[in-house]
Amino acid sequence: MTEYSTALSSNVRSRFFIDGEWVLSHSDARHVLISPATEEPFMSVPLADSVDVERAIAAARRAFDHGPWPKLSGAERSIYLKRLTEEIRQRLPLLAQLWTDQVGAPITFANGLLPTGITRFEFFASLAETFEFEDPRPTRRGHARVRREPVGVAVLIAPWNATFPIVSHKIAAALAAGCTVVVKSPPESPLDALVIAECAAAAGLPPGVLNVITAGRDEGAQLVQSRDVDKISFTGSVATGQWIARAAVDRLARVTLELGGKSAAILLDDVDLPSALAALTPFTMPFSGQICFAQTRILAPRARHDEVVSAYAEIISKLKLGDPRESDTRIGPVLNAVQRERVRGYIEQGISEGAQIVLGGTGNGGFEKGYFVEPTVFSHVTPDMTIAQQEIFGPVVSILPYDDIDDAVRIANDTPYGLSGSVYSSDVERAYALACRIQAGHIGINGIELAANVPFGGFKLSGVGREGGREGLEAYLETKAVFMPTAAG
Repeated sequence: MTEYSTALSSNVRSRFFIDGEWVLSHSDARHVLISPATEEPFMSVPLADSVDVERAIAAARRAFDHGPWPKLSGAERSIYLKRLTEEIRQRLPLLAQLWTDQVGAPITFANGLLPTGITRFEFFASLAETFEFEDPRPTRRGHARVRREPVGVAVLIAPWNATFPIVSHKIAAALAAGCTVVVKSPPESPLDALVIAECAAAAGLPPGVLNVITAGRDEGAQLVQSRDVDKISFTGSVATGQWIARAAVDRLARVTLELGGKSAAILLDDVDLPSALAALTPFTMPFSGQICFAQTRILAPRARHDEVVSAYAEIISKLKLGDPRESDTRIGPVLNAVQRERVRGYIEQGISEGAQIVLGGTGNGGFEKGYFVEPTVFSHVTPDMTIAQQEIFGPVVSILPYDDIDDAVRIANDTPYGLSGSVYSSDVERAYALACRIQAGHIGINGIELAANVPFGGFKLSGVGREGGREGLEAYLETKAVFMPTAAG
């Protein structure tokens, strides 16, 4: 375990960042961080109360209404974003260790995925320089200046599972657009956003542009319901996202919601199986399946079902389950005891509904300590089974047979979700034609990829709006048309 009394500043460990200053919490409430790998506490952090929430909102509101940030040009904001990016880059090893120790992400996985946060900041810094925030268009009397203006104060609510990459997406886009923000860090992984706040201070961001607090559900609700908040961006559960949408609609606050997923990976009958599984497998149980775009359903041609089951299970059986701090660990613990029991409950449900366990089960992998769940593979799964319909958020994968292309499409689309998916074939155009029939916002052909310049988001219960790409910037902008007459003479 990293010695955080020296690795982290006292500000990050014990304060919030509000109005450009490190401030003590108004509340005495604390949250104890417990290592998912050892079940041992290693730090306690302050939790915000309603007074802290109001202070953060007020700071962001003042900074937007009276401060320089929204009035700067995109190129001027880009300068700050580039400074912020460089400060964050210096702290990537620390952020990787935080991801591992706070929520159990294997360190190799963390080191591999964390740079995506940097690429998000780099992309939006570059986009802010080139984006046309004003676009002249001819009209009958002269011309109109179509302006894209920042929406205002944005509340950014990050999840515990991948706080740094996800909150980076949100912060970078919102700041590039000219918004001021309040970040609500989750109590389970509070330190990532506070490290970003430290970077923002070092980069010289004006006071109130970025405010960071750690808070629970009640304070999150207060943020969402505040009439001084113009935009909410939330990543998390469907139920909470639906509540946020209902709360926001009363005042028509803008929302971006990235919610759950039950993604299907479709193997076509012409697929080269070793190549396909080499590309697919790392995305079926990434971070013990605690990633929204995990490909947790594998759809196999019925004639090749047994071949797929055998080959996939063999690969998974060789992955090391263990201490996430060790570089050769591929599957670590889940977040906590509640999450572990939830995953075990789904495994038991799958067994009771008739699915067959090929690998794993409800055991803990032989560990006396830690919230471990054995990586579990089910075969003979039907589309109506609970494990094929609901997001488990654990190391559990279901393999389902299909009869033909239409059947594969039907099965892939037969869930309430539509976040991600993938198609594997020796004919990429055939795979693309199938991908166009899948009701999901993010689909890979012969692999999974994330890119800062490409939008990410879902259909159906997987969310509203997009993050990333130009679309991610536009989510924080309002459009204004100013009609100008032709100049006299």
